[in-house]
Amino acid sequence: MSEILDFIRPGIDVIDILLVAFLFYRIYILLSRTRAMQLLVGFGIIIILDFLARYLNLVTISWIITNVSSYLVFGLIVLLQPELRRLFSEIGRMPIFHWINPRTPVPLDEIEQAVKNMSHAKVGSIIVLLRDIRPQPIIDSAVRLDSLISAEILETIFFKDSPLHDGAVLIENNRIVAASCYLPLTNSGKIKKTFGARHRSALGFSEESDAVIIVTSEETGKISIIHNGEMRPIHKIIELKPVLNELLLQTVRIPENKQKETIPEEHHGDR
Repeated sequence: MSEILDFIRPGIDVIDILLVAFLFYRIYILLSRTRAMQLLVGFGIIIILDFLARYLNLVTISWIITNVSSYLVFGLIVLLQPELRRLFSEIGRMPIFHWINPRTPVPLDEIEQAVKNMSHAKVGSIIVLLRDIRPQPIIDSAVRLDSLISAEILETIFFKDSPLHDGAVLIENNRIVAASCYLPLTNSGKIKKTFGARHRSALGFSEESDAVIIVTSEETGKISIIHNGEMRPIHKIIELKPVLNELLLQTVRIPENKQKETIPEEHHGDR
């Protein structure tokens, strides 16, 4: 038995190194565009200072860093809760785990039809497709629906005279779970000043969750998909479902005879 283990040991070591490298790569990709990277860089500087203090025998500095470091680790865990949730979400969405918690497919045909109609009519909307992170406080403060998804229901919700048209609609699997949801605004200084509250709130929520968000502008009818703090414009309605499939890890066949319909390309501030 020991001979077999000795024989396969190099292969196990290679797998071990690859798994660790993959984990650190995913952590870097996840944190590279967030405030977490700055915090980790600061923590790394403290570790280097601790090493130098021990090497140069700076007793007082070494004692301070040693006693403070445990509190710093706890503080990092508290401050990085959103990023850690997203990290574990990324791990949970790996294909190897899909059989544990299979998803109910989102009816993208209905969503596409509603978004197309609202875009042409210049109706502002925020449609949030939840994934693994469930924003329970936002749901609790909104109007609970628990409704099947249809284009007509979505258009009715966002109709300008509807009492639910302000805020976002939250969709989980194949159900509308809540409407009139108020999302946190982004703190990013990179967003253009021309973007209004609708896009700012969608970006802000995407920075704290793993949701895929569809926004239609009330000013121009332009469609955007927002995910992971990034905004992707949709210039033609036929682009919508493939992008959603990619982000939601679904496999919904797109009809080949679907006509290409253009969406206005200009964008101004939305309300």
